[in-house]
Amino acid sequence: MDRPSYRKLVVDRRDDVFCVRPRKHQYYEAEIQDLGEEFNALIDQEGCRKLALRLGPKAPECLYSVFLAKLVAVQRRMKEVGGVMKLYDVPPEVVEIFEVCRLKDVFEFEPDEQAAVAALRGSKPRG
Repeated sequence: MDRPSYRKLVVDRRDDVFCVRPRKHQYYEAEIQDLGEEFNALIDQEGCRKLALRLGPKAPECLYSVFLAKLVAVQRRMKEVGGVMKLYDVPPEVVEIFEVCRLKDVFEFEPDEQAAVAALRGSKPRG
């Protein structure tokens, strides 16, 4: 099967861990929907079960309510398929948004890619 092409995401696979980051830091609402479709392709077409998502070093510029809703949907989808997701390189102001929205405990945060990959390699996908 051909690997899907990603216009909104940069995907770097490290064995069974998918290290992903948005291609840019500013997104409009329609583009956030496209991001969601690309995450679904990772999960459904490429079998991603261990996802390390970089949200920095520069804070994303977007409608945070839409962006956070999309991240919650990706997190939920990962759990449905028995996968695990870690967020890393998250700027302090973005962590604060997660806290204000009472979502900080919904996600697992790691300081950098190395820590995220190590944590995911130590986790076993369910399912």
